[in-house]
Amino acid sequence: MNQIVQSTIFPHGGWDVHHHVFDPSKFSYSADRHLTPPPATTEQFLDFKRQVGITHSVLTHGLSYGSDCSSLLAFLLELGRTNTKGISVIDPDETSDATISQMHAAGVRGIRVNLYKYGAMHDLERQKIALREHARRITNFPGWTMAFTHVHPEFWGELRPVVEQEIAAKKIRLVTDHFALLKGASMLPEVCNGDIAKQEGFNEIISLVRDGLLWVKLSAPYRVSEHGPAYTDLKPLVRALVEANPRRVLYGSDWPHTPRMRVRSHEEAMKETPYLEIDDLAWLRSLRSWLSEEEWELIVLQNPKELYDW
Repeated sequence: MNQIVQSTIFPHGGWDVHHHVFDPSKFSYSADRHLTPPPATTEQFLDFKRQVGITHSVLTHGLSYGSDCSSLLAFLLELGRTNTKGISVIDPDETSDATISQMHAAGVRGIRVNLYKYGAMHDLERQKIALREHARRITNFPGWTMAFTHVHPEFWGELRPVVEQEIAAKKIRLVTDHFALLKGASMLPEVCNGDIAKQEGFNEIISLVRDGLLWVKLSAPYRVSEHGPAYTDLKPLVRALVEANPRRVLYGSDWPHTPRMRVRSHEEAMKETPYLEIDDLAWLRSLRSWLSEEEWELIVLQNPKELYDW
């Protein structure tokens, strides 16, 4: 039965552009981490990959490892560089061009911004600083992507000048995770009356996607909806993003399914936090049913290949 489901969902293969690997027995976590995940090894991810039916993936460096990407490079080698690309975490003040070049040769195709490092999870001005510093650091690596995830969609209007003038102008491609943290109807505040377009940040994000300035990952639906396992209330949000610009939408699993982003105390962060139990096939069946064949091929094959497979 699973094989039939897989061939229906990914008949020509597909990319998962957002997953992690955690193996603390091989690589210790950072002392100032924001989360302590249980082991989720390359072997376990390869099992997940086979079960779901994806053929390629983008390994996103876990923030629990800080800006030391030794684990990322080792995991990329274990997963196979032909079918796996990587997204690193850097320290803009300390990571050298030589180090970035080494990562590029190993299959890394971008960075993610660590807002925890800047104390910027809820601070717009600090987020601008973080974006500028990271963009400055990879200016010499045209085509690299920059992943940026935060919990305040309403900030995007004021972030747009930074995106236009200091990121897109430098040929850096900005990607945001998890639906840009826009919410499905089940998580909307009452004032929206169930209308996703009334939530703060919706129009600004749709505008950025429409203008080609922002790629959005359809990843971790459990962060923006309470209606699992199929997350049916996300259909209007998926359709809005795809209709704005189908060439700026991607699929990611967020395996092994870490909990929602939040600022934790040091004591909380040091305790192992279990993963969420997610029915990935139920979610994929739902997502696939909302899209045409052409849209699906763009989202799971053509768009990720353009962004990462070069």
